[in-house]
Amino acid sequence: MKNTIYGDFPESFTISASCASGTEQVLKKELIRLCGVDAPAINGRIEFSGDPLLLAKCNINLRTADRVYIKTGEFQTLTFDELYSAVKSVRWEDFIPPFGNVYVDGKCVKSVLFATSDCQRIVKKAIADRLCAKYKFNRLPETGSTYKVDFYLFKNTASFYIDTSGTGLHKRGYRDRVGIAPIKETLASAMLLMSDFYKTRPFADPFCGSGTFLIEGARIALNIAAGIDRKFAFNDWENFGDRFTLRHAERAGLKSVIKAEVRPVKDFEPWSAFGTIVTNPPYGERVYDKADAERCYREFGNAMKGFDGWSVFAITPHKGFERFFGRKCDRERKLYNAEKECKYYYYYAKNNVGKGEKDNG
Repeated sequence: MKNTIYGDFPESFTISASCASGTEQVLKKELIRLCGVDAPAINGRIEFSGDPLLLAKCNINLRTADRVYIKTGEFQTLTFDELYSAVKSVRWEDFIPPFGNVYVDGKCVKSVLFATSDCQRIVKKAIADRLCAKYKFNRLPETGSTYKVDFYLFKNTASFYIDTSGTGLHKRGYRDRVGIAPIKETLASAMLLMSDFYKTRPFADPFCGSGTFLIEGARIALNIAAGIDRKFAFNDWENFGDRFTLRHAERAGLKSVIKAEVRPVKDFEPWSAFGTIVTNPPYGERVYDKADAERCYREFGNAMKGFDGWSVFAITPHKGFERFFGRKCDRERKLYNAEKECKYYYYYAKNNVGKGEKDNG
């Protein structure tokens, strides 16, 4: 079912992965291994076509990329009027929903338009004017998630990007203290991949400092995704999360019988007197942090109060799930999600209306 609240996130668009100068060929090899992409590296970037799933995979898995962007356009611009028109011609509504908070940043290098602050103002105005016209606003509300737009003016060519990573991808999430002059995790990974490092070959770092080379090397050897422990900007985008459900439902031939929409879990409201929920909520490890996951469990439990005709079955490794959900489960069993030990919590409907006789337990 098409999401009628937000514009459809495109099935295909240009993805741009940036990296440190000198590491382009390592990033290129990563992309070939990850998804078969074999594109040229230009000015510290590799650009290729992809979909939302590939965008997420790049953010999570690439070890040497600094950031992953959506490229929205590239134009020759010699005047501020041309810059405004170029920006306004971009279909920003394909990516930014009505309440998106647009933040603009950029650089001007060797261009006739060299005043970065003026360019920022014009780019922001053009995006706001386009979105207001699209969504029938007098003024852009900007009360939702942040969509950071970067522009790069180089030799009078303006390129526009939406940052999907947020914090730089070198911020893996495991390093909370640093020594003097620590090396970036992305560069450390690039150096390892450019060396003869191999998972079965002994490895040492006599000047380990913060331990970056050792940790990145171990993650490479154990095939642990680079961004497995952190969040990304796109995790908070209102119009991104539902895309996988709708896309996969369509590919499975079930689009006409599955409904999906984006809303906070605290606003979840069952639409009938009885039913069953089977769910895999955030664990507080990959997408949310622990506090976010616990808040999610609490809001989910509060949302289900008063809906006694609904059963809830939830899997999570979080040992405090029952406490945050607000109810002791009727039954639990140990399950493994991949290799992670979890508990599967059973909450049977208190009101048996509509409940079948079969127990699949």
